[in-house]
Amino acid sequence: MAQADEPTPRDAWVRRFLAIDPRAAQEAPSLPEALARWSRERAEVLGQLKELELAIRVMGDPLGDAAIILVRAISANLTERPDSKNRVAELRAYLTTDSIIDDAELENGFGIDVRIRAPLLPVLDALDRVVPG
Repeated sequence: MAQADEPTPRDAWVRRFLAIDPRAAQEAPSLPEALARWSRERAEVLGQLKELELAIRVMGDPLGDAAIILVRAISANLTERPDSKNRVAELRAYLTTDSIIDDAELENGFGIDVRIRAPLLPVLDALDRVVPG
């Protein structure tokens, strides 16, 4: 049996395959708490993307510049402070529909685990509940 702070197998499946944390839906954070969580998760994702960018650069492949541009584009599109319904909706649309997110999350030859949707979409869910219109 799972402890109170451990996800159940159902919760783990939902989080992994749907990128939604069902336990987070039970808690309604304040706007400052949700924005702080966004900042933490965003910083982690940006760190993964920076690590990937550096690995591509070190590779020295002539096609690396194009890949670096795509990695930087993801970073640039992750709004620093999604503090309105419109910004949250734009981020959600970007994360769920842009194919470069799919590409970045694919297994790569550098051994760098890039996860963008799984950490960020649950935070957007929380923000959507507390940001003003």
